[in-house]
Amino acid sequence: MRIVLRRIDKKSITMIKKVLVLFVIFFSFSCETEKANNNVTHQMDDQGVVIAAPYIWKTSLHLQHPVSNSYIKHPIVFNGNIVVPTTDGANNFSLSMMSSKEGKILWKWDDVFEKGEYIDIAFNYQNNNLLIYLNGGRSYCVNLDNGSTKWRIRLDRSFDVRINSFDNYFFVYANSMTNNGFNEVVSFKGDSETGIISEFITANYSFDCHDCMRGMTHINQVPNHKNRLVVTYNENLPDWITQSYFGLYDVDLQDWVWDKMMIAPPKRENYPYHPPEILNSRIYAEIANSIVCHDLVTGKQLWKRDFTNGFMFSGFIIEDGRLIANNEDCFTVCLDPDTGNELWRVKTAGTCSIMSYLNGIVYFVGGSVPRFFAIEASTGKIVWKIDAALLGESYGAQFRTNAVYVLPAKDDQPAKVVALSNLYAYCFEAYR
Repeated sequence: MRIVLRRIDKKSITMIKKVLVLFVIFFSFSCETEKANNNVTHQMDDQGVVIAAPYIWKTSLHLQHPVSNSYIKHPIVFNGNIVVPTTDGANNFSLSMMSSKEGKILWKWDDVFEKGEYIDIAFNYQNNNLLIYLNGGRSYCVNLDNGSTKWRIRLDRSFDVRINSFDNYFFVYANSMTNNGFNEVVSFKGDSETGIISEFITANYSFDCHDCMRGMTHINQVPNHKNRLVVTYNENLPDWITQSYFGLYDVDLQDWVWDKMMIAPPKRENYPYHPPEILNSRIYAEIANSIVCHDLVTGKQLWKRDFTNGFMFSGFIIEDGRLIANNEDCFTVCLDPDTGNELWRVKTAGTCSIMSYLNGIVYFVGGSVPRFFAIEASTGKIVWKIDAALLGESYGAQFRTNAVYVLPAKDDQPAKVVALSNLYAYCFEAYR
């Protein structure tokens, strides 16, 4: 047998090396993906509720060791991707755009005024590719296309974190000494392109309360009536008693269509924390321990339903002809939006995240019970109660009450839902 040895030229050696490198990369990636999907199996509790499920991908929220992370209350989605809070492992916080397809981080933004500034986005205004939020006396606008700073401004006073949308403008709120000598919260109108703000309107307050605080809470633009605004405001009476009102303001006429419609009888901390919802010529709001419904045309209250506790953390949503709310008594309840009658209630958790909705399912993370919940909107049946500890986590194994992101099916991608633990962003195929 004759063996012929042939000389391999440098070009061939280079090509072989490239092929080997590509093979190693592909093999490593394949193993990592397979491991991520095969380490977790479906598990159910004795009630048939899913408590563990394979995820499509997971991505670390921390560059190095885990630290306390920032917080985003409402989901921020742009071009099918999501914005999440991340850290560099040294108490420096950032916003990161994460691909919903494979969890890859596309860009990071940390252009804050103070190093180590906590990025707490309780409210935000998203206008096309611009994301605007406030942090005390600082306002920021991030370009969601590439993570660059559109503008950042140091304001002349501390502003409330609440921000409401108004076409290409936005509304924010801060104290202002009025011509009548009252120190009260008024609304400011801001330009999303420049960040420049100016005083807009003040509420129609009473003038017989000289020592009490009073302020605006929210301004909502009326759908299909761009120049009409639902204004929510309150007067804090003696002994920390609060009285809240609705008003309907016409921007063109610069006058009130109707005003001073009482939302609920005076009591402590009696103001809507979340912006009201305007739907089918009705105004819906949570206030203290109640949910109310007012007629948009007249301002009159149509119904009011009282509960044992409030809705400050999670609020409510209206989907598929149902009003669904997370109460601090640890029950999720469903009301008929027309009548306020209760349709169902189910024991879940208190101090929950904001709810997200997709294809008949409501998703949220529990606070007192830190699980990732999914509930059928039509029946109240709990279908998921996923435990992060069953996904292979060891340190801080629980989901956070950060925003939950829902992503409809697109092209060859299934519908997805993303929830955050203390360590990772987890992407699951949506229940439906």
